[in-house]
Order: sequence, then structure tokens, then C-alpha cells
Amino acid sequence: MESRKQIRKRQQSNKPKIGSRLLNQLIKFRYLIGLFALILIVALNLNGSSLNVWDNYVAQRNDGKTTDVLFGKARTIRSDEWRVQAPFYFSQTEADYPVNNPDYGLEGQNMIVAYNAPVKDLTAIGKPFNWGFFFLGRDHGLAFYWGFKLIGMLLLAFEVSLILTKKRRGLSLIGAALITFSPAVQWWFMQHAGDLVFFTLGLMLAFYHYFAQHEKRWLRLLMVLLAMVCGLGFVLVIYPAHQVLFGYFLLFWVIAVVVHFRKKVNWDLLDLLLIVPAVAVVSYTLWHFYQLSSSAITASLDTVYPGRRIATGGKWPIWRLFLFLTNWKLPFATGAPYENQVESANFFNLYLISVPAGLVVFKTKQLRQKNFFVWPIFLFSFFVLFWLLVGLPAEAAKWTLLSFVVTKRAMLPFGFAAALVTIWLLGVLAEKAIFSRTINWLLIGLSGVCVSVPLLTSKINGYLTEPELAATIIIYLFLMGLVLFRQKIAGLLLLAITIVMGCFVNPITEGTGAIFEKSLAQAIQLQNKKDPDKLWLTEGALYNFTPALGVRSLNTVRFYPDAKLWQQADPAGHHEKVYNRYAHMTAFVTPKPTSYDLTYADSFTMDLNFRLVEKLGVNYVVSQRMLENYNSLNALQFIRVYGPESDGWSIYQVKSSSESAESLNAVGPQ
Repeated sequence: MESRKQIRKRQQSNKPKIGSRLLNQLIKFRYLIGLFALILIVALNLNGSSLNVWDNYVAQRNDGKTTDVLFGKARTIRSDEWRVQAPFYFSQTEADYPVNNPDYGLEGQNMIVAYNAPVKDLTAIGKPFNWGFFFLGRDHGLAFYWGFKLIGMLLLAFEVSLILTKKRRGLSLIGAALITFSPAVQWWFMQHAGDLVFFTLGLMLAFYHYFAQHEKRWLRLLMVLLAMVCGLGFVLVIYPAHQVLFGYFLLFWVIAVVVHFRKKVNWDLLDLLLIVPAVAVVSYTLWHFYQLSSSAITASLDTVYPGRRIATGGKWPIWRLFLFLTNWKLPFATGAPYENQVESANFFNLYLISVPAGLVVFKTKQLRQKNFFVWPIFLFSFFVLFWLLVGLPAEAAKWTLLSFVVTKRAMLPFGFAAALVTIWLLGVLAEKAIFSRTINWLLIGLSGVCVSVPLLTSKINGYLTEPELAATIIIYLFLMGLVLFRQKIAGLLLLAITIVMGCFVNPITEGTGAIFEKSLAQAIQLQNKKDPDKLWLTEGALYNFTPALGVRSLNTVRFYPDAKLWQQADPAGHHEKVYNRYAHMTAFVTPKPTSYDLTYADSFTMDLNFRLVEKLGVNYVVSQRMLENYNSLNALQFIRVYGPESDGWSIYQVKSSSESAESLNAVGPQ
């Protein structure tokens, strides 16, 4: 028999360690902790926006601060966020959240189509990140957006990881971080990719648990609500280049769920009472959205860019499959191996050894059934690889909707799948070794060849120095070795890599002072209050600055062309190829003939003749030029009512030569 001392020693050894107990408590109360973290983020007015890039264009502030960035670096390359989406959202708060915001051009702009900005409309059901704007206002609403999306994605990714790792909670935490803090999500956080990853995780979870835990009535209700919100949100993203493949991913997943649980679910009246109303709500909301937005959707799909482009896939260089290996450098260095930092960002993964592991598991019936829910993810990844490397004829691409998916956009859904099978791999290897030591070393060696050959002969070799490239490959192979031989250490290294790649992408910013505490912004709002509902033109880089302030603006960022503007400016449609696109509209006034110049696929510059400026009804111009120098031409008269500021910005009232030369009372020169 055991002595008391031996029994006590055995009992103590069986107790979880302090670190494990703490981890268990954190996981047990994760939803309460998430709620507390969200409240703290909102209370402290924190967000991850790169709004302070506006300081490069408008510097003068009235609050005495030099920056709102508390940690990290505002990213100029994230112009879709700080120059487009955030101003869209602010403009909505100033206009009381209309569906069609009149501050965008002559005909306004549909703001559901425009990055799904917050609108007081039924479609808001599908945008939970936006709910805070309706109750908390502009600044705290933005904090809620970033906090809810980040915390919500962590929780959803954790739950999905539990499914893939068969409830290994420590590994699932690593999986949650691997998804949420991936460069693919963080560089695209406020745009389509961040939304689609969030909603895809939510739908995966909702479908799985509705079937897997069908006996729990309260959980069925919760999963139906989750599916309803995420389903609406998924559809309303309206970015087919990513959306189509994520839709295929969900199709693979739902089929697998139905097949796996088809004999285990006993349907009852509650299913009818839950599913029918949910489908009715989603269907009615989408019908309502189409009724409101059909013209905007049609106009968007009919644009030269991106609407009319047709993809056929194929010819994707192998080295671009390994772009994610450069992601550790993207937050810390300018430039990128492919187009820019955002386009180069993707999910870190161990796909090279996940596939052989999947093949081994697939051979054994018991393991195949036990790991059933990784098969739809593998099948999807093979489907995307076929699209990337081989492609389809144009008609087949149109029929499958893949014609919307340009190959560079297919990389992100593929990376998402590759990250999920990596999480699965960690779980399956934690349970048992599936390869012999010899096979392990062979896999590492073959992976080294597969990675090194394309990288050493690609643009990556120009972005990473030779020592950096060598170190990157060595660490990657070292991580593979740890995964195959020492899983616990591998998880910690993977977590460290994830933190380096993703946690330094977006800054931690306090408030929205980068726009609203600028003296120019406050002068514009004051002038607009004194002389409301007038049309403003903003020269140069400030084209989306004025609508954020609640000012009706001629030139902005457009998701589709402003029909009223172009009916007057170009009635014959001579310049349609320039402006019929998603576009950043830079404008200048000039006595010379009107001209249009396409500067990039998504931007153009227009020099508007004085007569056209008058015809369009422009009342104010914000400029860094001395526009009063044109007054001697006896055309338009530019009356300075504010400025110039330290960086040259002034506000001019526009009057025709026939009008009185009497100016408005100036706000006061600076």
C-alpha cells in the first residue's frame, strides 16, 4: 500500500500547474473577459486606425497635440482605411446615417454599397461592428468597431480551432491568434477581407454547433441568431473578388456538416420555429437591400474597374504561394516583394507538411472519421490551387462565378484554408506521431527544397537580403521540425511568429483628432454652419476630407460614378473610361480647358474649367494655391474666407463675375 506521503505526492503531481490553472480560468471566462476588454477599449477611446496619416496633409491642430498614436505606426499604404472607409463612417455620423448620403457628389452615394458604412436601416443587422456608432457616437463608435471586430474574431477563431484540434484549448488559443493576428487580416482589417474572415468563422461555427449539439435548445437559438447576422453580413460585403471563394469554402463546410450529422439529428418543431423566421428575415432584408440599392449595385458592376474585369485564373507563379514568409518584415520596412505591403500579406501556414499528414490520416478509416471536418478544408484548398495554377476557360469561369476572382485575390482565401489545416495539424500531432522519424526528416528536407528554389529565384530575394532570406527559410524549417518532433515548443514559436507578423501592423490610436481637431476641419464646419448645404470642391489630396466633416462635396471617393455630375460635365460620355470606375477623384480649378487624367486604376485627376465649376454649382474651394490671382481674369471670383494656414490651406468662396464682389466675413487668417 502507498504511504500517506506517497499519496500526497501523487495528488500534488496530478494537480494542474499554476500556469495551466490560470489558462483554464481565462478560457472558462473568455466571454466575460472579452466583454470587459471591449468596454475598456471603448472607454479609453482606442482604435487601430491610421487616421494620423492625415497629419502629412493637414498639420495644424487646435488641441495642442502632435499625434493621437499611442503605439505603433500609422500606415500610409492603408489609404482604403484612413482616406476612404473611416471618412465614410464619419460622414454618416454627421448626416445621421442615411442610406444615400447627400454629401457625396451631386446625386449622393449609397453607403451600404460603399464599404457598408453605418446606416439606420434594416441591413444594419448584418454589420454588428457598426452598432456602436448608433449609440456611442463617432469616436467611441469607431473604438467599438475595432474592439468588437478584434475580440469577436478571436473568440470565433478560438471556437473553430476547438473543432479542428478536437478541444485542445491551448492549441486553440494559438489557432485564434494565428487567424486574428495574421497579416492577411491585420493589413485588411477594416476592409472586405477582415469582414469576410469574421463572417466565415461565424457561419462555420453556427452550422457546426446547430447540428453537433442539436439537443441543446438554447444553443440552437443562439446559433440561428449567429447564422442570421453573419449570413447577412457575408452577403452585404459585396466584394466578389474575395466573396466568391469564401462562399465556396462555406459550401464545402456546410455539405460536410450535413453529411456527418445526417443520421444523428432528430428534427422537431423547434427547428421549424427557428429556421423559417430566420430565413424569412434574411430574405426580406436582402430583398429590401436590393430595392434600395439595385441601381448602385448595377452601376458598381458596370464600372470599367473593377466591375467589368473577367478572370480566368491560372499561371500563378509558385513563389507567390510563399509570400507569407516575408510578412515578418512588412510592418518594419517600406516596400514589398509584390505590389505593396497589403497585397503581399497573407496567413502564415505549414501547408507543405499538412497535406502529407492529411494523406496519411485519410488512409485509416478511424482517423479519417475522427478528423472528418478537415476534409472540406483540404478539398477547398485543392480547388483554389487548381484555379491559381491551371484556371478555367472564360465561359466556365463565368458559370462558376470565378470570373470575379482575379488570381491575386484568390491567395487570401487559400491562405485562410492553409492556416486552418495548420491548426488541425498541431492538434493531430499533439495526439500522436503519424510519421516515423525518417519520414519527418525527409519531409523537412523536401520542404526546404520546395521553399528555397522558388524563393531564391524570385522577387522575394530582392526584398529580403540574403542573410534575411536564409534566416527566414531556416526558422521556417526549424518550426516544421518542432511541429513534427516537439509540438509544445512549436506552438510557442508559432505564437511568437504570429505576434511579430501581425501585432505591429496597425497602430493603437486615441480618438479621431487627426481629422476633427484640425483647425482647417473646424473652420470648414463653421463655414458650413454659417452657409449650409453648399457644394464644396477640395483640391489636391483632401478630396475625401470634407465629406467626413458633413460637408457636401463635389470630388470624393466614389464606388460608382456620380451620374448627375457626368451628365453635366461629360454629356456625350467621351471620358467614360476615365471616370466609370471605383475612383479617388482629385480635382483642381483652372482657366484652361477641362481635362481628365487617369492616374491609377482606381484614381483620376480632373482639371475643371471655371465655366464648368460655375455650371456645377461649386460654392467653396479648399486649396493650397492663391486662387485670388485668377480674379483679374474676370471669370470666377475667389474670395478668401479663411487662411492661409501654416501649411498653406485656405477656404475660398466662389462667385461669378456678375455677382457682387462683397465677401463673406472671414473666419480669420491664421
